[in-house]
Amino acid sequence: IIKSVSSDIVEVGTMMIIIISFMGICLPKGLNFTCALIAIGTSLGNIASAIYFCILFLFEKKSGYKSGYSRNNKYSFFKIFSISFPIACSSYIQTGLKTIEDLLIPDALRRYGSSTASSLSIFGMIKGMALPILNFPSIFLASFSTLIIPEIAEANALNQHKRVIYIISKVFKFTLLIAVFASGLFMIFSNELGLAIYNDTQVGLIMKILAPLIPFMYLDRIVDGSLNALDYQMSTLKFNLIDMTVRIFLILYLIPKKGIEGFIIVLFVGTLLNASLSIHKLLKVTNIQFKLLDWIIKPGFCITLAGYCIKYGLAYINLNLHISIQIVLTISLYFVLLILSKCITREDISWFIEDFKAEPICVEWNDLSIYKRL
Repeated sequence: IIKSVSSDIVEVGTMMIIIISFMGICLPKGLNFTCALIAIGTSLGNIASAIYFCILFLFEKKSGYKSGYSRNNKYSFFKIFSISFPIACSSYIQTGLKTIEDLLIPDALRRYGSSTASSLSIFGMIKGMALPILNFPSIFLASFSTLIIPEIAEANALNQHKRVIYIISKVFKFTLLIAVFASGLFMIFSNELGLAIYNDTQVGLIMKILAPLIPFMYLDRIVDGSLNALDYQMSTLKFNLIDMTVRIFLILYLIPKKGIEGFIIVLFVGTLLNASLSIHKLLKVTNIQFKLLDWIIKPGFCITLAGYCIKYGLAYINLNLHISIQIVLTISLYFVLLILSKCITREDISWFIEDFKAEPICVEWNDLSIYKRL
């Protein structure tokens, strides 16, 4: 984990150093030079990260790292290809879809009647300002899934179905607890966050409109990773193809007629469609019972109560705290309410902490009660 995190630091650090160092030279020459600098900085950051990873690998190989590895463990190229190719294609489709959207949506907004500057401004406000903030809380989930998905794959390879169900149920639960919190937070404090981050209430309004999508956005990432771990990478590929086809169709035929409203509809339809297909598939192959009350309704009530208590409680006593402090207080109260409503139990906390330990506990998983006792 430390090596992976350090490679990210190398990548971002290299990119920032290059861009900051040459920004003063490129800005006076115009926007084209500035965009080119950002592209070069991003590319060199990725190259630096790749070289860093190769060096780590060579040192590890030289030191004779043999944990769980044997020269007799040879897997055919076709077996590896059959797993990696669908996963790679899914990533290519997602990246390609983003590129196609970036090209088609401003043009579709212009056909609706908006000027070029207005079209790019609205598009940038949603894609470049609102969505990154909405996705920010999912950074923690991304690191969590990086740790948990190999565990799901291992349990699946060993035919430990009960362990697979147990892990994925916990992943669903923690993902929704964070996602429902983020969704409620952005709806309650949208205006304050828009002003604090961008000094623009319009961005806050967009965040409030898109906030209900957050549970589906966050779940989609975790579910896709879980399906890949369970050897259903062809399903994720198929769902991404369907999503791309539907989105492109809606962009071409809906946005020119409805403008920015059509763009928001495209975001809702695409996100809900892809997430629903993936979630339905995962629930079907694992037979997990989706606990609507504990995973969505109770957390939704908790964040609503916590958010409004902090927001209007502070206003009632004329205490004007910065939005960051209000968010910290909301998080604290939300966590307390989750415990009081039994959405989070001692078992959940123990499992969560145990999963972040460096050394896994080696135990037979045939009986689920063993894992619960741990």
